[in-house]
Amino acid sequence: MTRQTESSTISSAEAAGVDRATTGGLALGQRILVSPQFLLVATIVVFSAFVTLQSPQYLSVLNWTNILRNAVFIFIVGAFSTYVLVSAGLDLSVGSIFVVGALTVANLLFAGVPIWLSIAVAVAFGVVAGLVNGVLVNYVQIPSFIVTLGMLYVARGLATFVTGGRPIAPLPEAFNVIGQGDIFGVPLLIVYAVVVGVVAHVILEYTPFGLALRAIGGNREAARVAGIDVRRISVVVYMLSGASAAFAGMLMSARLGSGQPSVGTGFELQVISAVIIGGTSMFGGIGSVTGTALGALVLSILANGLILLRIDPTLQNVMVGCIIVAAVAIDQFRRSRMFRAFRR
Repeated sequence: MTRQTESSTISSAEAAGVDRATTGGLALGQRILVSPQFLLVATIVVFSAFVTLQSPQYLSVLNWTNILRNAVFIFIVGAFSTYVLVSAGLDLSVGSIFVVGALTVANLLFAGVPIWLSIAVAVAFGVVAGLVNGVLVNYVQIPSFIVTLGMLYVARGLATFVTGGRPIAPLPEAFNVIGQGDIFGVPLLIVYAVVVGVVAHVILEYTPFGLALRAIGGNREAARVAGIDVRRISVVVYMLSGASAAFAGMLMSARLGSGQPSVGTGFELQVISAVIIGGTSMFGGIGSVTGTALGALVLSILANGLILLRIDPTLQNVMVGCIIVAAVAIDQFRRSRMFRAFRR
């Protein structure tokens, strides 16, 4: 490796150290600019304060339970989409795999298949779809954008063809409880999201697998030279992404009490938006599950707040678009500071 290449390559550990070094002594205004999570919290607080002044109902326990419940599906998928982006990949197929998971479990349950087996088969379909994505990206060397875009159309097309575009209902009450029940007043959906989030966070931040993901995203060739099985790990990442999408789709069917072919439309864009808004870099190497959780929460709060304010919900797309551009700009700013600090 040449000296020039070495100077332009920042490992995940070095990046984290440099990031702390370059932000530790900054003024408050600058720290806000370089900290997506801090900016998200500030956005949530300011927007919540404004909505509360217009509609006191916003702060009710019931309303916030709905906000968190609606964020669950985006976050569960986004947690592992974070893995994909951290490893410098992209998965546009999660929305269609979400639909496949929802309709597969509904079809099987309607046919009388046991609940546990129906769930297992639905998630297995997601794993297989992720495996196909991963193999094509890493072994056939087709860009992830093209592969996952193709899977988006294939998976949704097959799901629509098999069901004829018709809802599947009714589903067993014992299954519906999975998405509609609660424990000590806390919806089970939120419990699932917390468990998935904790597991995903621990894996990304405290295991060799997570470190390998950051290394791959930072410099794929350097990671390979360092002895990391880049292709195998990348395939596993796409499999996890597919499994999480199918699992979330299964939860959606349980929540609705039916399999709806219309669910998941535009879902992949919501997931990617949450991940990017949460501070995960489009260029790999940098990202966190906690940031994605905040990103999903922002999307849910915006949707809920605009409804309470009786504002056209389509304006949510305008606000989300502005936030995404700001998040990417912040990411570019952070990377330029980290690179300059590393060179020094």
